Amino acid sequence: MVGILEVKELTTGYGEKEVLKNISFDLKDGEVLGIIGPNGSGKSTLIKAITGVIPIWSGEVNYDKKNIDELHRRERAHIIGVVPQDTFINFPFTSWEVVMMGRNPYLGRFENPKKEDDLAVKKAMEATKTLRFKDQSVRELSGGELQRVVVARALAQEPNLIFLDEATSHLDIGHKLEIMDLMKDRVKQRDVGVLSIHHNLNLAARYCDKIVLLDEGKVHAKGSPKEVLTRAHLRAVYGIEAEVDKNPRDGSLYVTPIKRKVMKEDKEEVVHVVCGGGTGGTLLKELVEHGYEVTTGVLNVMDSDQKMADFLDLRCVTEAPFSSISEKTKSENLKLIKEADLVMGTDFAIGPGNLDNLKDLLYAAESGKKVVLLERTGFQKRNHVGSKGDKIYRELTAKSDVKIFTGIEEIMRKLDEGNI
Repeated sequence: MVGILEVKELTTGYGEKEVLKNISFDLKDGEVLGIIGPNGSGKSTLIKAITGVIPIWSGEVNYDKKNIDELHRRERAHIIGVVPQDTFINFPFTSWEVVMMGRNPYLGRFENPKKEDDLAVKKAMEATKTLRFKDQSVRELSGGELQRVVVARALAQEPNLIFLDEATSHLDIGHKLEIMDLMKDRVKQRDVGVLSIHHNLNLAARYCDKIVLLDEGKVHAKGSPKEVLTRAHLRAVYGIEAEVDKNPRDGSLYVTPIKRKVMKEDKEEVVHVVCGGGTGGTLLKELVEHGYEVTTGVLNVMDSDQKMADFLDLRCVTEAPFSSISEKTKSENLKLIKEADLVMGTDFAIGPGNLDNLKDLLYAAESGKKVVLLERTGFQKRNHVGSKGDKIYRELTAKSDVKIFTGIEEIMRKLDEGNI
């Protein structure tokens, strides 16, 4: 039988301040439910209300049609395990002892752990790759290591539901994915339900079956990631423009925020960016945010930089997917270069099909244009045309009006200072 957590018209807050109002959703065993929303929208308060840390003012929370408020604390611990964002342990417990605390709901007041308790702890620590810390004091662990121990404690508890209150926020990206992969596996193997609070929209999109989007204590939207993570919802709640696309590898959505800053006045300068293969997206966004008029090309249709240019409504010279630059598109690109006050080139990979883009940068420099090059990888690593590319790049970088930078932040700072 599949257990169902039902939250019905939950309203609560602190003191006289109402934080959540009429929140309703359900979570079935075998699902991962994501809770997202800006800071202050009530995400952590929701977990506190469901777990009984703070009282519910109105509404109710049921699991398997039983009101959780009416359950004994030990019974509730059999149902829900919580991994908080921050855990402070003042006493020098070993990691093993901390994970064993997850077995407390199964032990009498002075009862020693049994064989099955030791086995549950060992499995949980193996799953979270913390068994090597078992004899080490948790006070000696890094923040990320301690967080994985706390995740292991929740797993050892063997609850029906696991609540992650931004539980991966202190972990590096590798361990974030490991923990979420582990939770997804648990959902599939044991039919547990996972409620996970996320700041990272892409983690939510990748791992959650359903998402609830909170805004100012109310449900703004709920449903599948595709239904919730839309441009309209993200604009309304987060105040951002965002590109929402599908990952070609696994079909999950991914969100690229485009945070449009309100400028006192737009710059008069026109900047033309020669890029490709994902090397220019951030630069295009930064230039737009700083108020510059931006053009770009030549980009193949479906290239990620072309998608960003399209989303930012930029004038962009495009070529057919997977096609070489034609005489027509080269001519259009040179026209935009002539109209620009400043030309930038990113560290895009150079092959026979787009060698003309490198030639166009040289043309800009020979025409007396200021040229900025973003070089993060080293030219030889991205040059796939041998001596042809070497010759053009040497001529380009020898020009006095060509400046080379290794980071976008430095470029934007110099631009704002008027030093380019």
